Amino acid sequence: MIPRKPLPIALGASLAILLFVWITSNVPTTVSYTHKSQSYSQTSTIDKARTKANSAQELAQMLKEEVSFSRVVYQDFHDEYTKISYVNQKTVVEEGHGQETTVLILSSIVDETAYGKNRNFEDFFNTVFSLNYPRNLVSLGFLVGSQQEFQKVDLYFKKYFEPLTELSTTDKNHKKIIQKFVNKVTIVTAPFIEKEFEIDRDNRHNTDVQKQRRRTIARSRNFILSNSLNDERYTLFLDSDIIRIEHRDMINIFVESGKDIAVPRIEKEWDQDYDRNSWRGERTVPDAQQLEIMDKNDWQHFTFIPEDIGDNIYHLHHTLANEDASTKELTYNVPLDAVGGAILFSKSIVYRQGVTFPTFYLIGTTWQRFEGYDGIETEGICYMAKTLGYSCWGYPNLVAEHSPGD
Repeated sequence: MIPRKPLPIALGASLAILLFVWITSNVPTTVSYTHKSQSYSQTSTIDKARTKANSAQELAQMLKEEVSFSRVVYQDFHDEYTKISYVNQKTVVEEGHGQETTVLILSSIVDETAYGKNRNFEDFFNTVFSLNYPRNLVSLGFLVGSQQEFQKVDLYFKKYFEPLTELSTTDKNHKKIIQKFVNKVTIVTAPFIEKEFEIDRDNRHNTDVQKQRRRTIARSRNFILSNSLNDERYTLFLDSDIIRIEHRDMINIFVESGKDIAVPRIEKEWDQDYDRNSWRGERTVPDAQQLEIMDKNDWQHFTFIPEDIGDNIYHLHHTLANEDASTKELTYNVPLDAVGGAILFSKSIVYRQGVTFPTFYLIGTTWQRFEGYDGIETEGICYMAKTLGYSCWGYPNLVAEHSPGD
């Protein structure tokens, strides 16, 4: 057998470059497929580099340095939902931070009215990033109800990421520029969720619609969470009608506390504690007659609503009357039995183990009853988390503001 001689280094390098050029020349700007009930497409900026390059060596260098993003569109025709993902291909981690501090910020947006009076998505986006946290460590997820608003949010992020395609590592400020962009954005629309509960925004707090309203909110939270969460260490739900975050280091305080689940206090105009779903203590339970109605699953006639029991209940505003100086610190926290969702922080590991937002009244269920009488949506998440050894906490001195008048 005649031994094979190794290729000369120059020839081997040339072949490698030729192979590289052949591969990259066959990478289209958009990759797509459609199969039965699903379709998928991915847009990349690799072609931009290819058209600018004058040689294989230059192309290789440009692709190595190219600062870009990808846009992936997934459509499920069977279940009727669409997901668009924007992924920043290059990020720069600020000194002192690492992958262990990544955060996923999530929000559900019904339509263009969801941000509060005279506000739009860009206003909400600016509120989100009034938070003092490295953007490269942040991913975003939005469930958008109306198709029109879904398209607006998609267009917003197309424009948002465009500057990355023109940025070169030869720019001495390129790292600082990269740090201004988030890591990943997921935009989802699932019309079938909103179709089951459609109500005018002004009437959404009426007593007779609360069960169905909160069931829909729970479904929305679960859906955007399951479609967005990857390897982020922490998750922050933020309602789209939050207009101001008074304490910009809120995420840092939550992260450094080591708490499993935490909420701040929410103000709205004159109300110092708007989100009363954050509480600890004792609430009313159904009487014998109401329990009988539950056992018959006669929910049309079940009108029970859990209410606070006098001094046996605690809400975050109760701390404001405390004169003890130790209770005035921003880091001061109290244990809670239930949390609200206007701003809700959690270790992502809690969700990864199956804790979700109950879509039904969790407390008081039996095998025969379809529903219980308390603990739906965010108010049930602490109950579930507690069984896994996790706990919920409130920070009465960390404050955010809800939009007025709605």
